[in-house]
Amino acid sequence: MGNKKDIIKVGYLLSYDYSYIFTSIKQIYDEVDRIVISYDANNKTWAGNDVHIPDSFFTEIKKIDAQNKIIFYKDTFFISGMQPMELETRQRNMMAEKLGKGGWHIQIDGDEYAYDFKKLSQFLRSHRYLLKNPEKKSFNFQVTFVTLFKHNAEGYFVITPFDEKCMLITNAPQYKYARLNYNTERVYALNYYLIHQSWARDEAEIIEKINNWGHKNDFDTSEFLESWKILNSSNYKEYKNFHPLDKSQWKELSFFPAKNIDEFIASFSKKYPQNELNLDLSFTKKLKLKIRSLF
Repeated sequence: MGNKKDIIKVGYLLSYDYSYIFTSIKQIYDEVDRIVISYDANNKTWAGNDVHIPDSFFTEIKKIDAQNKIIFYKDTFFISGMQPMELETRQRNMMAEKLGKGGWHIQIDGDEYAYDFKKLSQFLRSHRYLLKNPEKKSFNFQVTFVTLFKHNAEGYFVITPFDEKCMLITNAPQYKYARLNYNTERVYALNYYLIHQSWARDEAEIIEKINNWGHKNDFDTSEFLESWKILNSSNYKEYKNFHPLDKSQWKELSFFPAKNIDEFIASFSKKYPQNELNLDLSFTKKLKLKIRSLF
């Protein structure tokens, strides 16, 4: 897996919400070099609950993998006695090893949609000189979450303003807490939107999510679920500073009309087109890094 031609590598964690990954892969497939999809060999979630991923899922993935970029990685990712977040972090590190050394590592969840990904891939390829000696010169990039909180027949309730950051890209993957890296000496924010379907699911899916995800034990999920259930088009403006872990991250909600997620992505991308991306380094610093990468 250590192919030097693989500049952009993407890893997915596959579990109970496997169906969302098709929308996610569609956004990035043509612009990446390698995709690894990891899933538990014993059909378990991080909480130890059973999960069933039908054979038809793998058949459908193979159909869309016209360029043979996708590798399935099956391993033991649930270990009794470990906390869900410990297991998530462990799986991310194991998947990073499977993706191999070198290149830009992107760990993206199945319900995250990187629209107009070409702008991000072009930025990363144009800065491939930063990939030299990642052990000594680690670089990490944050992007901005567009978090979908709930949906109804008319559209989606979305967290605004878009203040929430997501650590998405690194040249030195050594994860200590979910996607948070040990190597955080150089962290740069990119003006790039990542749509996160997150809580905009049916109620049964939300219950499954809070019972199995990495944050399962981090807050009162029952109380949060009740708050989510009563939200509607009449009261959504009353929701202020309500993030379950850091209240100020979610300041309020706005409503975006859309019949389904594909329509939302299309309309949102028109209203909020991705910006041209720039690295916040001086010309002199960039030049020095480019010269060093030659030796």
